[in-house]
Amino acid sequence: MSYSNRIFIYGPVGLLVLVVVLYSVFWRVQADMLAAKLDSANGGEVIPGVVFAFAEKSITGYPFRLDVVLSGVTFANRGPDGETAWRTEKLAMHTMSYRSNLYVFEAAGLQSFAQPGARGKGPIVTYVTPAIARASAVLREGRLARLDLDLWQAEGKDATPPADPKKTFSASRAQLHLLNRANDTIDVAVKIEGANLGEGYGPKLGSAIPLVDLRGKLVQSDELGDLEQGQKSVSEAVEQWRQKGGTLAVENLSIDWAGVKTDMSGTLGLDAAHRLNGVLLGKFDAASLVGALTGGRVSLQTGNNATATLSLRFKDGDVQLGTN
Repeated sequence: MSYSNRIFIYGPVGLLVLVVVLYSVFWRVQADMLAAKLDSANGGEVIPGVVFAFAEKSITGYPFRLDVVLSGVTFANRGPDGETAWRTEKLAMHTMSYRSNLYVFEAAGLQSFAQPGARGKGPIVTYVTPAIARASAVLREGRLARLDLDLWQAEGKDATPPADPKKTFSASRAQLHLLNRANDTIDVAVKIEGANLGEGYGPKLGSAIPLVDLRGKLVQSDELGDLEQGQKSVSEAVEQWRQKGGTLAVENLSIDWAGVKTDMSGTLGLDAAHRLNGVLLGKFDAASLVGALTGGRVSLQTGNNATATLSLRFKDGDVQLGTN
């Protein structure tokens, strides 16, 4: 009878210990597999044309998460005109050890963005330091189903030598949201709040931009599937999307700049050089624009609710602002 009682006392404890040991082995295997994948990818192409590299890594998060912290991270793509690269001091990835379709990312420290400059000149370099930089990605059947990016208190500057110290910019918050739909479209939402441009950029309407809010759809998004699955380079996938009629349908672009407010809409595509091409149109209050351009020194009496048409034209790598 006493032997049977010990079974009831120690049996559950032994079972619990066994479960903990088995789960610990499971977590260790998951962590080791992830570490092996990272080591294999380090210095190589994660998708055609994009090289991924890091200096150091650590994996923690036991028992329910896999937390990866990488330092000295670079994603670089070398094209015919030069290298385009993003570098960050630290990049963290978090995922549940028992659920592999949701990933959360955090970037810390200085963010460096480089892109090819004009022919015969060095690269264009931009530094950005956000207080908080987070992103999340949801994968479904090997494809990106949703992407969310959120930056808080971001400050940046032009770091292209010789850099103009007055070429700075900042934003209290910047967000990007992409949602893959079943009807061959991707919902796009971009929102920038509390932006400020430095004097080096010569903003004609003043430095403060309280709000930029874009809502639209990427059309023909299935043509980007090869990029999502890592089967084509960025340039190849974008060119395929462009040739199949891929566009960004801007349903509404709300801008509040120095008291000048407008809601614009239109369609944007890419030209053969993959530069934005198209026109956005909207209405604005003419009196507000004159007041903003003259710093309030000139006021225009246009009557109640007087509006004019504002056009934002993207062509040949240039942006032209016009009024009618």
